[in-house]
Amino acid sequence: MAGHCHTHDLKPASRMVTLLPKARILIVDDEKNIVSSLTGILADEGYEVAKTGDGIEALEIIQTDPPDLVLLDIWLPGMDGIEVLKTIKTYHPEIEVLIMSGHGTIDTAVKATKLGAQDFIEKPFSLDRITQSIADVLSNKRSTSGAEDKPASFSKELPLCFESMVEVKKAVKEFSLNMKPVLLRGENGTGKEFIAQAIHGQSSKSDRSFVKINCSFRQARAIHSQLFRRPRKTAKNTKAPSQAGEEKVIYVSNIESLSKGLQEKLAEALLSNGLQSADSKLGLMPIRIFASSSNDLTALAAKGQFHPALLDAFKDATLFVPPLRNYAVNIPAMAKDYLDEIRQTQNTSVPEIGEDALAALCRYTWPGNVKELRSVLNKLILTGANQKEITAQDLPSEIWQPKIEINDVDQAGSLQEAELIWEKHFIIHHLKRNNWHIEKTCASLSTEKKQLQEKIALHSIEIPDPEKSNNGYRHPQRTLKRSVVLCGSGLHSGIKTGLILQPMPPDSGIIFGDISTGKTIPARLANVQSTDYATRLKKDNNSVGTIEHIMAALHMYRITNLLIKIGDEAPVMDGSAKDFCALIEDGEFEDQDGFYEEIVIDKNYTFGNKEQGGPYISIEPSDSFSVSYHMDYPEPIGIQDYTFEFKGSESFKNEIAPARTFGFMEEMAQLTKMGYASGGKLDNFILLGDKKVLNTKLRFKDEFPRHKILDILGDFYLLGKPIRGRIKAHKSGHTQNIGLLQNIQDNLLQKN
Repeated sequence: MAGHCHTHDLKPASRMVTLLPKARILIVDDEKNIVSSLTGILADEGYEVAKTGDGIEALEIIQTDPPDLVLLDIWLPGMDGIEVLKTIKTYHPEIEVLIMSGHGTIDTAVKATKLGAQDFIEKPFSLDRITQSIADVLSNKRSTSGAEDKPASFSKELPLCFESMVEVKKAVKEFSLNMKPVLLRGENGTGKEFIAQAIHGQSSKSDRSFVKINCSFRQARAIHSQLFRRPRKTAKNTKAPSQAGEEKVIYVSNIESLSKGLQEKLAEALLSNGLQSADSKLGLMPIRIFASSSNDLTALAAKGQFHPALLDAFKDATLFVPPLRNYAVNIPAMAKDYLDEIRQTQNTSVPEIGEDALAALCRYTWPGNVKELRSVLNKLILTGANQKEITAQDLPSEIWQPKIEINDVDQAGSLQEAELIWEKHFIIHHLKRNNWHIEKTCASLSTEKKQLQEKIALHSIEIPDPEKSNNGYRHPQRTLKRSVVLCGSGLHSGIKTGLILQPMPPDSGIIFGDISTGKTIPARLANVQSTDYATRLKKDNNSVGTIEHIMAALHMYRITNLLIKIGDEAPVMDGSAKDFCALIEDGEFEDQDGFYEEIVIDKNYTFGNKEQGGPYISIEPSDSFSVSYHMDYPEPIGIQDYTFEFKGSESFKNEIAPARTFGFMEEMAQLTKMGYASGGKLDNFILLGDKKVLNTKLRFKDEFPRHKILDILGDFYLLGKPIRGRIKAHKSGHTQNIGLLQNIQDNLLQKN
């Protein structure tokens, strides 16, 4: 992972003596040094600790085996901490959450608290501070709940995905009439837990706690403590009272992972009807047991890998849950129902799902079943936040199938003719995806060039000019394959901040999204608020500043669709765009079906006072893209020139991206008085004074004009597309850059 924070100072902690024993904690943070330190100290304190560095994976762990408390960082790849918190509190309100952030603001802390976080801990923190906070939260949880697990409210109805499964519905009704143990079998993700919850919800004890134990994750000792307790000593012929508040129903998943000893004890307890009899050394604690497995337990028992007596304990109450692919006709209704549920429970904007996407979902075999379907829908909700409709092309590549438009298939006189029609449209589809490039299409179809050309001739497919279209240069749109995160601080605000780059579908553009509120600002010229020392965008009441360096990197890497989750200001890093290049490469590129055409300059455009020697910038027609910058500054800069010829992202990465922000001593003092440059440190810009560089060695002898070119590249991407022309700049800054862009937009783009 590129660009993680390095500001944390974890101090040795004293041992706490009042901690709640055996509580389960999930650490969600992608900074390995933090996770390692926390894991060690919390394990020493007697907690069970799980960990992950990904927000979506955290939710999967929580769904599989809910912890008592989550330590959650704000800046996460995949799904930011605010969204993770919102989801946890929607579906698991009983789980306590502590938010950690080295890049938080007061607004973020308030937002997290309103969403249900118990505390907001700013990094760097001491381990004394965080262990005390954990102890306080868990102690408060115990005292307010009166029990380790709060009873949850369960729907008495089965989810829609089981509506057509008649045998399942009958079994739910039958098993809810008693409190006997139930075994649920079926492939991973088929919804065995949902069914157990529905049975529990319809039973006479539906107000009791439903506690989940995943035998693949939990230690044997922890499982034992949940299942068994020693019988109470009571007077002869006196039955020990069982208070309703202590009664629990336990759902044991992956039961085949239980140790042999525990399998034997559980079988003995279940076959004796689970009563706390005087003859039994151990009493069964839960009033009912649900168990589940994705394995063939009969086959395992025959091999001696599963206790046959435990299998026998469930012989009268075993239910097989069929895989989702057997009920593919239900998928459209299931998907729509789930999206409606998210709209209502999370009060958030969720796009509709198109018919082509629903058809693709029906064609997929769903090895992960209902769980995989919901996971895919969750990711579509995140990536499609600014869309009106989810299309087939938004689906993951392993699910997506090309929609073949066969308009005249009904006129086919034979199967052979129908196959030829389908083949033609299939080839055209892949040619379009590869911008009509024959070699790339051959590679994607794993076929020889000669064979493809024969097929193109057979079907009379006309190949357009792959280079030019509508007087512009045509390229596939591009996003990242996965979300990535970067942490730092703002140069002008000094506030600890960060950003998350999240893939977006074709035609989305570059969008900045506020990490706290979720409000978005498209990176377009119309949203420029100011150009004082940096470029700032604003829409409604939301704004984001110092965007030029990340925009320059996106421009030169030709990333056309991306959501940038951020605070009030982009992190300055070392004053250059070097870390942004590493971050983009970490996310990897993904070319998309949509295309864009470069903006081709048709004549000379100028902004500024060229005749009087003041700052100005111009652009003229050219077959390539280049930027020349002329500087005339006080010493030690003096007169410097540099020309950048774009020859792909590597040329930018090597020549321009490493060039850092610079400023003079007197200028920095004035900026500080005005409220700018609060984050300026000796390691994130070049400090000039007394006719020399004061704090660092230059990376290039002409690093200063290179950095000015970096700013130009970032500002010019506010036109929404890469540009083709030759830029010449003379002592210009952000104000001149935006002025020239406005001229281009008013004259060239509005005409087209």
